[in-house]
Amino acid sequence: MLKFSGQPAVPKNVQTSLQSLVDNAHLLSPQLRDALTFVRTHESVHLLIEVLDSGTGAHGNTGTFVGLPGAPAGTLAEEAFLSGPALLLGRHDAAVKVTVEAGPGASPVEASTTLLHELELHAAPAALLLQRLSRTPEGDDARLGLVLDRMRRADEHTDLDRQEQYVRSAARIHAAAAGGGTAEWAAALLRRAGQDATEQFAAYEAKSKDVDASSPARVEWLIALITRISQTGPDAVADRPKPGPRQARARAAVQALDAAGLIARRLTERVGMLDVVDEARAAFGLPVGRLLDLYCRQLVPALLAHAPGHGLTDVVQQLVFLNHHGVPDLVALDALDAVGTTAPPTVAVASSWPPAGMPVFWLSDGERGSWTQLTGLPEAVQRAGGIEHGSLLYLDGKVYRAAVSATRPAQEPRSTRFFPHPVSGSYVALLKQ
Repeated sequence: MLKFSGQPAVPKNVQTSLQSLVDNAHLLSPQLRDALTFVRTHESVHLLIEVLDSGTGAHGNTGTFVGLPGAPAGTLAEEAFLSGPALLLGRHDAAVKVTVEAGPGASPVEASTTLLHELELHAAPAALLLQRLSRTPEGDDARLGLVLDRMRRADEHTDLDRQEQYVRSAARIHAAAAGGGTAEWAAALLRRAGQDATEQFAAYEAKSKDVDASSPARVEWLIALITRISQTGPDAVADRPKPGPRQARARAAVQALDAAGLIARRLTERVGMLDVVDEARAAFGLPVGRLLDLYCRQLVPALLAHAPGHGLTDVVQQLVFLNHHGVPDLVALDALDAVGTTAPPTVAVASSWPPAGMPVFWLSDGERGSWTQLTGLPEAVQRAGGIEHGSLLYLDGKVYRAAVSATRPAQEPRSTRFFPHPVSGSYVALLKQ
């Protein structure tokens, strides 16, 4: 089912612009058209597009949800994988929800570009996941494998294929509108989509953990393609070969006798959970569900048992401790809730606490929830000596760099402020890393 709705307060010209985009669905990418056909022909799968009059300018968000049949609300598929995989294995309803915030100052072209961005970059691959899940029998562990692969994917902003289809769709809409009443809107849509694709791809590519020597060539290829499309139409090709996908960095193999030994080693090395489960799946051929149970029910509790020995006794400290070892929030919180109710750990896991090369500080109970870099120095930092300019601090699970000055600077960064540091007599500001 496809449902498109907008809040009454959304400006009429913005609603009209977005409706024009929906009406041109036949001009979208083949993958997105397939997704639209799929949701229209499956009663248990929905594509929900909602336009809100909130925020400033135009912003978008896309989420994939699953829930019990007929339930009024669902759970993010990623959260179900981490904390309730049985929901994915059983019969469920599913939805891809696209939200466009078109608040004060949002222009019709901005809003339409945001919706096209969300549909082509995020909704199309999300609907493909739901399509594959629906074709996989209930109870089949392959469903969890599909969700794992989806969660481990590279950020969709760095997917050259999706960015290419995003711009080509805008170009098809532009070509179809030539000489008509929406020609000006369609031309602006193409210009904005090309700009958005370039800016987003370059920014996300630069900060990708897998950035490599081919990254500049990937950005240059996309710019060249957008230039040709803008000049000659939606079927244009770039004037250079398309670079291949980035290769993820390989991790040194572990000589482990079993999956538990591998997972324990990777927890010590602070490898993220999804990569650990994927590696164990490949190395031992075990079902994803079994590996999730091993990771969440045995290895994480074994790791958590080390926290009190490091003086970490409250929930926030122990949550940070588990996060530091690559354990996601939901899994960590489930482990904390289960303390005292599970059997003693049978597998040894070595801890990598404390963080290397950084002093560890904790906010007080009174500071948590209200402290920011603009409100002052945390009490624990005020009492500490040896804080030097450029040094790193680990504060409540986040890394900050200290800026130290003998006097309060006349001009301060927007994101932080300098405050007196009683121990040193200098002024210190904390910059989040």
